[in-house]
Amino acid sequence: MMGRIWRAIASNISSALLALLLALVSWLAAVYEKSPPRTDVLPGVQLKVVNLGEGLIISSEVPNEVKLQLRALSSTWQQLKAASFDASLDLSGLGVGEHDVSIKVAVADQNVILLAVQPPQVTVLLEQTESRRVRVRVKLLDEEAIPLGYVSRVPTVTPEQITVSGPSTTVAQVTEAVVEVSLKNARETVIRQETPSLVDALGNRVQGLGMSPASVTITVQVERQVGYRDVTVRAVTEGTPASGYWISNITVEPSLVTVYGQQSVIEALPGYLDTQTLDVRGATVDVIKRVALALPEGVLVLGDGAGREGILVRVTVEPLLGGQTMRREITVKNLRSGLSATPSLTHVDVILSGPMPALQQLKPEDVQAALDLLGLPRGTHKVIPTITVPEGLGLEVKRVVPDVVEVVIQ
Repeated sequence: MMGRIWRAIASNISSALLALLLALVSWLAAVYEKSPPRTDVLPGVQLKVVNLGEGLIISSEVPNEVKLQLRALSSTWQQLKAASFDASLDLSGLGVGEHDVSIKVAVADQNVILLAVQPPQVTVLLEQTESRRVRVRVKLLDEEAIPLGYVSRVPTVTPEQITVSGPSTTVAQVTEAVVEVSLKNARETVIRQETPSLVDALGNRVQGLGMSPASVTITVQVERQVGYRDVTVRAVTEGTPASGYWISNITVEPSLVTVYGQQSVIEALPGYLDTQTLDVRGATVDVIKRVALALPEGVLVLGDGAGREGILVRVTVEPLLGGQTMRREITVKNLRSGLSATPSLTHVDVILSGPMPALQQLKPEDVQAALDLLGLPRGTHKVIPTITVPEGLGLEVKRVVPDVVEVVIQ
């Protein structure tokens, strides 16, 4: 009797299990039909290095990212992101030397199967870290291009030494840190903030090391020698162009010359030199001529601009479409409190162009010429004049003669 009961119970359980299995298979078939499994590669998973031993540094290349070969339902793939996975390179217990380390990946989503990691492992070279102080050397470039009458002094660098750090074998290659500074056309002290280059005994660059500080300050004093001076050149013209023509521009080349002579004579110069007079009477085309400078006795011109035909003057003559030259008094602005300023010139010529009605109604006081001395300390400076004209009239400042004015601040 009991045997028949147990057989009945077993038969019922088997039927229930079979029904459950069939239902599960049907459900899986429906799910897979709606969202079939997909195997693909997910790129861009960040690789983190963890548990690096104290005093050690990685001196070999380690990839920043890895690729994961995954299997998941199509609907799950639509939600997968690289940031959802944690890929790590665990260096626990590893010392100096070369090691093959497997990449570990944590998969939080149970519906995702990790099939492979690309690459599966990384060869890591571990070295002892080292820090060492090295001297900073300044390499001056273009010293021969310093203008005549100027001389450079021995450069200074702050700080004189920097600390380099990194793998001990790489640090050992460094003999010095080098910074390059150009002195081309330098007429005043050169101050630069530069990042040094680390070099070995052969002058080759050493890469992959840290530096502290990351930059240094280089100062190279450039001084004017006694008896020398730079002055601007002002073109002197005589007469006016033919009727219906005007002077639209005046240029000189060079616009700055170096002069030499007795110190008292050189210092007495007003900061500029005039050219010999250039006659433009009746001109209808540009007047281009090489002329000499009108030099005081005992003053010589060195380099560009020297000689009887040292200055190239170009006077641009154009039909009178709307232009006007106004001589305006120079003012100064933004001078530091407690200081005084003395410009070498009292007036500059401002060459304007624009509509004739605007020029005809223009008053002299509408045009201002100023030297902006903002931030300038005591000493002699060469400043470009700032010209202010009324707005909205279509006026354009074509040229200011001279375009640089020397000013002494005391």
